[in-house]
Amino acid sequence: MAEMKKVTLDSQTQEMLWNVLHDQDEVIADVFGTEVKLTVLNNKADYTEIDDIISEIESDPELQQMLLESDEDIKAGRVYSTDEALRFIKEFRSK
Repeated sequence: MAEMKKVTLDSQTQEMLWNVLHDQDEVIADVFGTEVKLTVLNNKADYTEIDDIISEIESDPELQQMLLESDEDIKAGRVYSTDEALRFIKEFRSK
């Protein structure tokens, strides 16, 4: 099960959020500083999009291989933290 995190909202933000989400089942919230992007899950458009993604993966052997290799890398611990990746990017840009 996904980890749940809680935040306390002021009443104005709480009311605006309720107006946007009151009839939605599941939502993913991406926070970018003071901006929040909400992605509603479990509607027909999402299922169509998921079907499109599945079709794209199934029709592309190169992508399938890349995903399998990524999965193997993750299982073998060959991964980088976000901080490490950012450090590598900064070092690369400074050259």
